[in-house]
Amino acid sequence: MAIWDSRIVDGRIDAGSVIWSAQGATLLGLKPHPLTHDFDTFLSFVHPDDRESVMRILQDGIERRAGYSLEYRVVWPDGTVRWLAARARVFCDAGGRPDRTLGMIWDITERMRERGMIAERKDLAEVTLASIGDGVITTDAHGKTRYLNRVAEQLTGWAGKLAQGLDIRESLKLVDELSGEAQEHVAMKCLRQRQAIGMSSHSQLVTRDGRRIAIENSAAPIWARDGRILGAVVVFRDVSHERKLSQQLSWQASHDALTGLINRHEFEAQIAAALHTAKQEGHVHALLYLDLDQFKVINDTSGHGAGDVLLQLLAKMLQSTMRESDILARLGGDELGVLLPHCPPEQALLIGEQIRQSIRDFRFAWDGASFELGVSIGLVEINQDSKSMTELMIAADQACYMAKEQGRNRIHVYRESDLMLARRHGEMMWVSRLNEAFEHHYFRLYAMPIVHLREHAEAHDEVLIRILNSKGDLILPSAFIPAAERYDLMISIDRWVIKAVCHHIKSVRDSLPPLEEFAESHRRAPALYSVNLSGVSLSDPGLQDYITEQFVQYEIAPEQICFEITETAVIANLPKAQAFMSRLKTLGCSFSLDDFGSGFSSFGYLRALPVDYLKIDGIFVRDIATNAVNRAMVKAINEVGHVMGMKTVAEYVEDEAILAVIRDLGIDYAQGYAVGALRPLTAGLD
Repeated sequence: MAIWDSRIVDGRIDAGSVIWSAQGATLLGLKPHPLTHDFDTFLSFVHPDDRESVMRILQDGIERRAGYSLEYRVVWPDGTVRWLAARARVFCDAGGRPDRTLGMIWDITERMRERGMIAERKDLAEVTLASIGDGVITTDAHGKTRYLNRVAEQLTGWAGKLAQGLDIRESLKLVDELSGEAQEHVAMKCLRQRQAIGMSSHSQLVTRDGRRIAIENSAAPIWARDGRILGAVVVFRDVSHERKLSQQLSWQASHDALTGLINRHEFEAQIAAALHTAKQEGHVHALLYLDLDQFKVINDTSGHGAGDVLLQLLAKMLQSTMRESDILARLGGDELGVLLPHCPPEQALLIGEQIRQSIRDFRFAWDGASFELGVSIGLVEINQDSKSMTELMIAADQACYMAKEQGRNRIHVYRESDLMLARRHGEMMWVSRLNEAFEHHYFRLYAMPIVHLREHAEAHDEVLIRILNSKGDLILPSAFIPAAERYDLMISIDRWVIKAVCHHIKSVRDSLPPLEEFAESHRRAPALYSVNLSGVSLSDPGLQDYITEQFVQYEIAPEQICFEITETAVIANLPKAQAFMSRLKTLGCSFSLDDFGSGFSSFGYLRALPVDYLKIDGIFVRDIATNAVNRAMVKAINEVGHVMGMKTVAEYVEDEAILAVIRDLGIDYAQGYAVGALRPLTAGLD
């Protein structure tokens, strides 16, 4: 520090002079010796940017006769810039006129450097906090708001200046997502416990204008060097999208996406809970198992779109007619379940009859046609003697089966004898029906187009089998295939289909005029037929020879046949499937893996199979336009298939919305009513 002295002339500082002690001269970067110079010379040492303010402060202090205090920069002769601080009093002559100033001056360069570093760190911290995607609020030790970053202002609706000093419970108002009640605030809990508080995932932020936003938040204390808590910092972020997606996934796990009813898994959980109360508290409940009559005919003749709309309408109609406590579920396909809590069998029978009559009276119109429906209902009592949820479901299913066998559109109450009786009756009936179908040529083939989405590729059809019995009923494979598999008739059915397809190809070729036949034989891409093979046929040692014989007999190019095998069948017969597929690939046949994705173990073995087409399971495709999870699954399967050199096929493409999505995902082929309807292929074999 040094003496700071100056002379004033006629009340003007700039007309006087400045006197420096020897030590003071060193503050200007000069040698240590006493120095006196005029004010303009002094100003030449002052940094150009500070000269105006130095002049103003000094002159103002003189005019007020109160003295002054200031900080300014000087530039030494060698170019070094230093900061000086000065403080002085004003002295007046006998006439009261300012005569001189006297005070102290000292170097504050280091202090100003530290102050600059602190300001820089503060600016950097504020820029960082303003740039991050999370909201940040700091408080003092009493929970009063100090600072909000930009995101915090946007989320809370509070401007930083308005929020300063407010209790954190007001500037960041939090409530429980489920109850809507105020929670112990994360910041106050942090200050009370003097420790960091982890992420909370059930909070909602109530904004300044009353809106509610789902957030995750945490808090941590701000410590002083001496161990005192200076306050807390709260970090929070908007998780509305993630929480909504989580809720959607949770809903999808327990509900049917098409109808909005609970699904089989959730329904079985409800039955288990009802069974628990029956055993523990003696309550009596009832279970209804519903199978819609004629639904498959509507689905097959008018398309899955019609079937979907029908199920949606029926679900709404049934919910409007049932008691509030009753639980309606979609168990799969055209099967529904109803749980009637606290309902004795007599009352359950009346409710079941009301449901049956409501469905009977329901009329469904589609494309100018009107359809009537019926329903077969199985009824089971849930009481203290009921054994398990699984056995209750089996019993209800068997009671429903008995209702169908007794003529459909009726209710059957389960009895202990029903299970064995139904099984034995069903076995005998289907063995007889299938043998009759072989004997009387009741089998029929239908074709479902498989359409390329970007090219005019070869004609490609999947061949499907039906039974047209003597009454004119068209029976779908879901009705007779399980029985055929149980009683070793599946191999015979597969061989019949192979022979019938070869016969059809030859019949088409023979029906062409000579010139057209010649052109057909020289087509670059002949018509391709996908023939379904069952799992048991993969183990048939004579099937390859049989296929070769049909190719020779009907003069069929193996390139026209694509064998379609389900994912589950391949998994169950993997070594035999590999050997079978390799041998037929050598002949020129191609292979399609059906229902891919249903097994969830698919990618591991896919590399080991010589597959040409990958058919993505329709369960992922049907609601792909509205279900983000299924869209992601289809996208992943398509990409893996393409990496492995396979072409991908999307099943159940029922409308333009689904078609647009699978085009966008880059799927190669589509199959469903949006690109082609089911049509008869052949009347069968004589």
